Amino acid sequence: MKDSLDVIKNLMEQYEKPFYIYNEGVIDKQIKILTEELSQFEFLYSIKTNPYAPIVDFIVSKGFGADAASANEVIIAQKAGLPCEKIIYSSPGKTRQDIEKTLDKSIIVADSYNELDLINNIAKQRGLNVKIGLRINPDYNMNMGQGISSKFGVDEETLVNRKELFKNLTNIKIVGIHVHLRSQILDYSALYKYYERVFKLAVFCKESMGWELEFINFGGGIGIAYSASNDTPLNVKLLGEKCKVLIERLKNKINARLIIETGRFLVCQAGKYITRIVDIKESRGKKYLIVTSSLNGFLRPSIAELLSSYMPKTSKLQGCEPLFTAKDAFEFTILKNGKSSFEKVSVAGDLCTSADLMAKDIMLPKADIGDILMVSNAGSYAYTLTPVLFASHTPPLQIYIKSNGEIVL
Repeated sequence: MKDSLDVIKNLMEQYEKPFYIYNEGVIDKQIKILTEELSQFEFLYSIKTNPYAPIVDFIVSKGFGADAASANEVIIAQKAGLPCEKIIYSSPGKTRQDIEKTLDKSIIVADSYNELDLINNIAKQRGLNVKIGLRINPDYNMNMGQGISSKFGVDEETLVNRKELFKNLTNIKIVGIHVHLRSQILDYSALYKYYERVFKLAVFCKESMGWELEFINFGGGIGIAYSASNDTPLNVKLLGEKCKVLIERLKNKINARLIIETGRFLVCQAGKYITRIVDIKESRGKKYLIVTSSLNGFLRPSIAELLSSYMPKTSKLQGCEPLFTAKDAFEFTILKNGKSSFEKVSVAGDLCTSADLMAKDIMLPKADIGDILMVSNAGSYAYTLTPVLFASHTPPLQIYIKSNGEIVL
């Protein structure tokens, strides 16, 4: 740990600006957990969590495909060396330009009946017969209750009545389904029940709709423990053991690629956000640590504080991924030598807005101007969600530390 902290301090001395630092060793450890405990599945790296090229390249080198949420993410995956069949492009609202750009570079997952027509027409114009997937909004929710309205996919109960439409799609063939209901799940039994229901939906699509399924994309949902005090890590081993039994039971009914999207699982804990304390001030009994690029460097902690300020202290805030997970989702550390007494402080930034508050009334070691502040869980939904251009400040750097210690910018 000391070596890595020394690296951070040296990098701050060298560049004198905030930066994200990503640890390849942590990503590799997470990759091994998935591939060893859920070996029956293949995995797609969710590029939207962190599209930084060294991260994408490393994960692809480990045999993972890509979960692309935009046409540009399809191109990112292609540049990383992935073939068409290893890139699954799923998002609502694809335009004609999006489809034309990616038709021969990915497996497109249609998100609506209108989109099915659009893909078919483009394929017909090009004289192609294209295999695609269809996103389905199932008739159940993550708690196995009744299905809810969603902007994603087509409602399961509408499929049978659209058989004539499917027959008229002359230039596309549905060979896969995609379902995703919720992210950041830590209960293995909830994930297992969900996988079981998706399997049953796939069997229905094969037997009742007549689709020759080549893949079942179960979506994401595999969560990570943000809070050491409040979160119990997902038991991936038990999930894998139950899935082995499930797959053995259903393998005679359906033989297809079984796909899971990784979401934040691979990269969240591999990243840290680093900034410097540039001022310390007191106002009516409260102490503030002023850092460079707070809200405009790493947005999510500020969102947590903003939401908390509008809710009673006794309320339990519901997650709204990927913007908000939990109030205590991030750990703040001051990099100092030796021991120091603790004090209650708030961490704020250098923007001209009161919303620029990373943490309010937390206990930290007594700090001095010039000390370095480190924030955890900054590997996913961090740089890309942050308004780095706000107030025209210099954006943070991104730095990748390979397992051999090599530093990549």
